[in-house]
Amino acid sequence: MRKKLQVFISSTFADLVAERQAAVEAVLNAGHIPAGIGIEPFFMKSPMETIKRWIHESDVYILILGGIYGTMLPDESKSYPHWEYDYAGELGKPRFALVLTDEALRQKPYDFVVMSDYQKFQEFKQSVLEEMPILHIEEEWHISWVIHEKLKEYKGRDDLYGWVSGKDVSDVQKLLEENANLLRENVRLNAELDKKM
Repeated sequence: MRKKLQVFISSTFADLVAERQAAVEAVLNAGHIPAGIGIEPFFMKSPMETIKRWIHESDVYILILGGIYGTMLPDESKSYPHWEYDYAGELGKPRFALVLTDEALRQKPYDFVVMSDYQKFQEFKQSVLEEMPILHIEEEWHISWVIHEKLKEYKGRDDLYGWVSGKDVSDVQKLLEENANLLRENVRLNAELDKKM
């Protein structure tokens, strides 16, 4: 049965547009489903709940780490990418990071960087470097290659459920009958409990 993994892509917004696009294309070209792409929390009604759901439903978490810390949570405790990274870790999601090299960062225009978050960014980057598989990225094409190779590793894992097309389920009728039997059994047991009370 063919399964498509849902891959949550986390990054800062304005500085990593090209890198995020390369990641999305790599996930799609590998036959999987990208999620969380290009999220700008300011435009969402309840960003934390939506992002939690997307990460929870995803099989794999990818962090693209550039040179800025990112939009802060409403309580100012950490940035959205930092929080997403921590939340995916709490859920036990397989995670890896694509970290732009210093050379790649020198090519970026950083007129929008808020230097007050520099220390928080450095602490976050250090924790990422210590906790998870890191792949250093110099050019956008490298992102595509790395993601394609990493997703090959994850595709065969039995603990990653992914999404499966209904046409790939061999005996849907048998599953429907089993579900109907379980529903009838549930009704019968609930009726017995009601009699005892």
